[in-house]
Amino acid sequence: MKSLNVVIGIPTFKRPQGVRRLLESVARQAADFDITVLVADNEGDKGIGLTTVQQILAEGYPLPLKAIAVNERGISQVRNALMHEAFGIMQADLLAMIDDDEWVEPQWIASLVKIQLQTNADVVGGSVAPEFEVAPPAWAKGLHIYYQSDSTYSGTVNLIDGTTNVLLSRHIVDAYPEELFDPFYSLVGGGDKEFFTRIKRRGATFAFAHEAQAHEIFGASRLTKKWAIERAYRIGAGDIRIISKNNSSLLVWLKELVKFLAAIAVSSVALILLAAIPHKRMKVRLKLARQMGKLSAIFGEQKKVYSNVHGS
Repeated sequence: MKSLNVVIGIPTFKRPQGVRRLLESVARQAADFDITVLVADNEGDKGIGLTTVQQILAEGYPLPLKAIAVNERGISQVRNALMHEAFGIMQADLLAMIDDDEWVEPQWIASLVKIQLQTNADVVGGSVAPEFEVAPPAWAKGLHIYYQSDSTYSGTVNLIDGTTNVLLSRHIVDAYPEELFDPFYSLVGGGDKEFFTRIKRRGATFAFAHEAQAHEIFGASRLTKKWAIERAYRIGAGDIRIISKNNSSLLVWLKELVKFLAAIAVSSVALILLAAIPHKRMKVRLKLARQMGKLSAIFGEQKKVYSNVHGS
């Protein structure tokens, strides 16, 4: 499989320690194909990410490693830059994307590639497990915003909705060259799910590789109720924006209205009944926050939840 050209793309912004930790884990990959690592620094030409990559190269990094500056602020712009550089300039067959607040297990990239070759999917997602820098509070137990996946399934799926751990096939840019991550979502979030939803409508296929294990680092600043509620709010707002851009039929909107009203009614009662169980009560609060996010998006309001950087 040596002829397969795989690029591992890392978007970064003011997280030098995170980039170093991630690159160290990428260097330990067990794979029988060629790997090139590409870091895209959204801090621009003088970003700390570029400096960190130069330091790591000087220390003797074992894999081909390249860094580019992305001067226009926004995660969508960085993802588009990674796709352009990997598929357009480096002529990659496959592009993996992994965030700078994560690290990966040695079998990570090989597992993603294995499932892609088995299914020929355009997008393959992997597992993401939480790693807490401080002891998580009782209310965080089992919440999906932290514990994203415990699936033991690998194979085709309906949709992958995030780029925290994902592999993209070159077929995406060959078949849909005009499709890019929407800059609207750069600071409000949800652009990855919107992009995948959009290309799915055009025929893109998806798969999941449960053995492609990544770990997302959660520091104290992301273990607060405020942060959790804000994230749930953002997810709800993103869901509505995706519907409005990709499937705005009357039936879909009626279904959303029924779901909204039911969630509000059930959650209001559950808040009282589950008052003594912190993590279950918080789960209900997050459901309510998601509904409020949906309502805000209907009226055109979006919070810039990615304007602050968590972690280093």
